[in-house]
Amino acid sequence: MSRIRILVTSLLIAAAVLQFAARASAEDIYDNISGSTGAVSGGSELISSVNAPIANSFSTGGSSSLLTDLGLLLLATNPASGNSFTVKLLSDASTSPGTALTTITTVNDSDLTTTLGTFNYQLPAPYPLAANTRYWIELTSGLTTSEWSYPVTNLGIGVANEYVYYAGTVYANSSFTPYQMTVTTAAVPEPATLSLCGLGLAALVAARRVLARAS
Repeated sequence: MSRIRILVTSLLIAAAVLQFAARASAEDIYDNISGSTGAVSGGSELISSVNAPIANSFSTGGSSSLLTDLGLLLLATNPASGNSFTVKLLSDASTSPGTALTTITTVNDSDLTTTLGTFNYQLPAPYPLAANTRYWIELTSGLTTSEWSYPVTNLGIGVANEYVYYAGTVYANSSFTPYQMTVTTAAVPEPATLSLCGLGLAALVAARRVLARAS
């Protein structure tokens, strides 16, 4: 078999394997931002030392998963303030925010605008979530001018039976509308999928070697 045929075959194998591995579909397990959910913003809350930290809870389904992305509906009254806030994933402590598990991102006021917009943050590495478990998304800061939107009603995916944390008090979403966010997860890869990913990477390495020898 010629070097070119080996190269093409290796690349095709790698592409097929990596495409198969990527089929683990992403799923929004919490969403009260998208228009399809019927949620409409009713106002926004300042993420400051007066109110902060402020937080929303969300819960996973019957299978373990990976937290991959987070969307937040935000604005900054003064984007030029030079301030920022931190977004963290927390555990749950009897329907209250628990300990910090990981920092998702730090958002500068200058990253936002004076009108509400959806800002999406991809985790540097997917964070493993246990099945049938509640977690919290917490926003905290001292001096930021940023604000987190809350809806008029409690419509949305995963909103029912969850909680919101504001000014040191926990409220059920049924009595205190939660902040607006989307929580996106992906399925944990099965062992067979991981093996196929390894095969795909091996094919890519082989292809690079063929190119190196041909040059």
